[in-house]
Amino acid sequence: MKILSIQRVKSCFEVKTEAAAYEIDGSLLHEHHLTEGSEADEELLQALDKQSRTRRAYERACYLLDDRDYSYAMLYRKLLQTYRDKDLCRSTCDRLVRNGLIDDRRYAEKCAEYLVERKKYGIYRAKQEMLHRGLDKSLVEEALEGLEETAEENISAVLEKKYGRILTDPKDFRTRQKVIAGMARLGYNYSCVKEAIDAYFEEDDEE
Repeated sequence: MKILSIQRVKSCFEVKTEAAAYEIDGSLLHEHHLTEGSEADEELLQALDKQSRTRRAYERACYLLDDRDYSYAMLYRKLLQTYRDKDLCRSTCDRLVRNGLIDDRRYAEKCAEYLVERKKYGIYRAKQEMLHRGLDKSLVEEALEGLEETAEENISAVLEKKYGRILTDPKDFRTRQKVIAGMARLGYNYSCVKEAIDAYFEEDDEE
């Protein structure tokens, strides 16, 4: 099969034949002495295309991981947006796991701490956020297991910061329900929020 043209495309070269077009790394073209007008076996071109795509996908994944952590599922979905090849994206993520660059357990622990301690989410909201990121339910529950007390302690601080301006009248039940609904969206338990609001007004009375 004759190579009709070779043109630079971003980080590789597009190699066109009468049958198809392939994206191949320059180093592989040089290694196999592939030039415009030369003859090339179709199976070889397919193999070189796959090898090149595998390298680019892995390098892309490493680039993404340099910027932030990802769960396996999140990075898989991210790569799939670019490469549209499920097998390629899955094998890339599997390789990253083997190399210790993706670790869902480690990611779950860091994510749980971030959501509860920094974002001040309740356990329910944190759990939903983590499941949405593709983490296994058992890993999520394990990571959140030691943070229930922290989440409960956060309630009074969140109440004061987000709703202190409007929580002025203990008999204003409409405002109270509005605050409870807002705290529920953050993942906090109704009864715990109700108790925290009562305590909030009790502290005001004491002051």
